[in-house]
Amino acid sequence: MSEKKNSGKKDNKKSEEESVASSEKESVKNKLNNSEISILSSFRIVWLKELKAFFYSPTAYVILSGFVLLTSWLFFDTFWLRNEASSRPLFDALPKIFLLITPLITMKMWADEYASGTQDQLFSLPVSLGVLTTAKLAACITLIAIALVMTLPYPFMAEYYGNLDWGPVIGGYTGALLLGSAYAAIGIFISSLTRTQIEAAFITLFAAGIFYFIGESFFVDKISSQGTLYLLSQIGLGARFRSIARGVFDIRDLVYYLSFTALFIVLNVSVLRYRKWM
Repeated sequence: MSEKKNSGKKDNKKSEEESVASSEKESVKNKLNNSEISILSSFRIVWLKELKAFFYSPTAYVILSGFVLLTSWLFFDTFWLRNEASSRPLFDALPKIFLLITPLITMKMWADEYASGTQDQLFSLPVSLGVLTTAKLAACITLIAIALVMTLPYPFMAEYYGNLDWGPVIGGYTGALLLGSAYAAIGIFISSLTRTQIEAAFITLFAAGIFYFIGESFFVDKISSQGTLYLLSQIGLGARFRSIARGVFDIRDLVYYLSFTALFIVLNVSVLRYRKWM
């Protein structure tokens, strides 16, 4: 009897979550079907819908909890065990942590639409593919930004007990957000090419990992051609991040990250346009 009751409660809870998600989708559809709605309003509606979807499921809570546990361990390992008031180990590890969690954030963006068969309904809305793509990307970046905000107490704690240089801290957060945006752009592009979330997550991990590590010393040191060496060092996401994380704000690094993200948005829209007219 007890097992049946528990099973019944789980089914009821699941059906309630599905009902909430379904009503939210219907509400979004009705809002977007308004012919007088502006591009900015369309963007905001889709962005909020995707952001809420993270919190309607365990996805956001699992990702944020895991992120906080990892970053807490990294900070306090340095702070208490090594008696060093520094946030450097945290920022050194953020690219690898984001490499693990970003595929989990982006994997459902388009793959879920294809799997559930709602992509045709989405494409029929009076909203451009560019707006849909950038709004979904913005939702992913917002979740990444929330994760970063949750680490803000660590630098203030290091400042309280030591003498913290805030230049690298500001640079570290800026670089982390730009790197996370680049990862997310890769992720939603990969999601538009796949039909399952697991497939999208693994391919994103592989692709983003290549772009991050391609300019690392252990890789480029094996290349003798100076031209190829320079090209890979310029393409690699990791080298650019470390430059910003040192507190050195080079406009070329900012332009690179923004251009990289924009490139994958354009590729994403191209894939969607092709699938729309297939």
